[in-house]
Amino acid sequence: MRESGCPIPIWGAEPELANDAARSFRGGTLIRNESEPATIADGVRTLALGAANWPIIRDNAAGIIEVSDAEIVRSLKLLFGCANLKAEPTGALSLAAAIKAREQFTDKRVCCVVSGGNVDLPVLTALLTD
Repeated sequence: MRESGCPIPIWGAEPELANDAARSFRGGTLIRNESEPATIADGVRTLALGAANWPIIRDNAAGIIEVSDAEIVRSLKLLFGCANLKAEPTGALSLAAAIKAREQFTDKRVCCVVSGGNVDLPVLTALLTD
């Protein structure tokens, strides 16, 4: 975090269809979605960031990278096929963002947090075989 003096930039990742955090970050004020977003990343189908989370993101994030649902699915397939990781779509957001913005991460060490292994098997199977 910036307040600790850590120089490592921390980037957020968010679906284009559920981009309240990205819009809030760009606008400098908390912005809400009008309705639940229709993204495959069900873990981020919220109306808005939490009041406690917003100042942390606003003051510490380097930015927020928005990705399409198709990019999320491609990242799910990479995680499963190359790393044998079963992740839910929300958990694949960080990899999708790193791939989308790869030019800015070239020649840098990158850590992607991948979470959510409790994805519904029929949903995961459908996404992986699509």
